[in-house]
Amino acid sequence: MQLDTITELLNIPNYKATHMVKNSETCMEFVLARIKDISPMCSGCGRIHNTPIHSLGSITVEDLPISGKRVFLHVPVRKLPCLEDDRIRVEELSWIRGRFTKRFADHVFRLTSITTNKEAGWYLGLDDETVYRIDKSMLEELAYERLSPVPVPRYMSVDEVAWQKWHKYVTNVVDIERHKVIWNHRGRGKATMDRFYHDVGPDNCNKIIGVASDGASGYLSSTREHAHNALIVLDHFHVKKYLNDAVDTIRKEELKRARQENNSEVSQILHCNKRFILMQNKVTTRKRDLLEKLSQLNERIY
Repeated sequence: MQLDTITELLNIPNYKATHMVKNSETCMEFVLARIKDISPMCSGCGRIHNTPIHSLGSITVEDLPISGKRVFLHVPVRKLPCLEDDRIRVEELSWIRGRFTKRFADHVFRLTSITTNKEAGWYLGLDDETVYRIDKSMLEELAYERLSPVPVPRYMSVDEVAWQKWHKYVTNVVDIERHKVIWNHRGRGKATMDRFYHDVGPDNCNKIIGVASDGASGYLSSTREHAHNALIVLDHFHVKKYLNDAVDTIRKEELKRARQENNSEVSQILHCNKRFILMQNKVTTRKRDLLEKLSQLNERIY
């Protein structure tokens, strides 16, 4: 196999295949070399440094298959001192993502979009954990591209979602007009919500017209502190829950008092087997009669 043909087939800028080190039934391995010596980019700060090279090394990355065989590339890399933190960093190559080329990672991501990680791994000869990490890194990069800078909403809703056991939460901010999640962060409460308003900026916070929340004190206090022009709206689910909890609390108190006073008529109406009559939106004629009777017997509950 002609190495010039392999170099053209790989089509990696400023790199050529120098020789093949393995060619089996399942995989091929090639050694690459730089064509021109250009200044390396620091993987720590992302800047190009013209400092002396500290040392030389190599990494092995997987590329797209050729003729049904897995392809591995041995790529030379340089180590250099970072001017920001004085640590020794490996140069960053734009076409490599971890132990894979970016185009191979894109290939994995396309597969996981139409099938499971397990099936994609079986097809490519990768283990499930490797496919999961590639898929996660691609999703994180896409999220960063779409959510940085944070889109400024006019109307937004905020709520926490449990993503793991033992009270592990993530806070989601949704743009109501776009019907899209525009920001999220691990944790919940005021400190987490403050991060969102800090990312948006003070000027953009004043452009927020309405914020829907579940009534959590941390979200409300953060919104009042940063979004001065926003109308805070409690979502109807939690409003109904608060109302139902209040009605049920009073029902228990009045039932206990009725039993102490031996008031069987009130006790029968407030018994737990009739509690849902007080909570329902739609009531039948029989239930309406019961509620009207309750209005005469117990004004506090009614």
